[in-house]
Amino acid sequence: MTSQSLRHKASRGLAIHLVTWVVVGLILGWFVVYSALRLGGDSPNQAALPALLVGGTLGVIVAVLGVVWARHRAATGRPIVHRIRITDSTQVSTRDQEIVRLVWPALLGVAAIAAGMAVVLGIHWLGLHGARPKSELLMIIWDLVLALWLLDEGLRVRELIMDGIESLYFGCLLTMVLASIGLARDYAAGGQVVLIVAAGLGAAAIGVLTWRLSAGRFVPVSAIVAIGVAALSLIIPIVS
Repeated sequence: MTSQSLRHKASRGLAIHLVTWVVVGLILGWFVVYSALRLGGDSPNQAALPALLVGGTLGVIVAVLGVVWARHRAATGRPIVHRIRITDSTQVSTRDQEIVRLVWPALLGVAAIAAGMAVVLGIHWLGLHGARPKSELLMIIWDLVLALWLLDEGLRVRELIMDGIESLYFGCLLTMVLASIGLARDYAAGGQVVLIVAAGLGAAAIGVLTWRLSAGRFVPVSAIVAIGVAALSLIIPIVS
């Protein structure tokens, strides 16, 4: 792989990661302010727009500053997390190559499910009469972003370029939380269950892959955490 090709892939990865973290900041900022307004006594309709304007804006600003800060630390040799970059298959053991061959198709499968869920939610949202919930619209946008993110990272993993895979892990965790909210509000509940399971498996697969390639010891903690978040995302809407 030529140096020019690597620079192109790195530039593309940076752009996609920036967009995805902007969306993450938007959704998390909205969710925090929305929850605070709801606890303060506002109705869902009263809280939705102010939460989107205030929380979403703050979330985007924090996300952009966070990406810039993280990239600056990485450029100075002090990365926040250990990033994996492998461009030569000879650096990967036969067993780990088998894991890679299992993980990248799994990521593409989760991407297809996320895209399908965005379509299902979009049809449901457009079919509603009266005021349409903005929270469901944000879920549609996020599911589309996640699908593109998974597609890009899945293809990069196939080529053994994994410098952004850790971020996708947290994207899958966020997806499960949002899908749990959608399940609680009956936004295409069956599809939300499928998405939670798929995102959980995707996050667990990423956890195992990064654990193996980082020469981790003992057990893949991040994969166990992913399974736990998936279980809670399914259980909490049922018992609450």
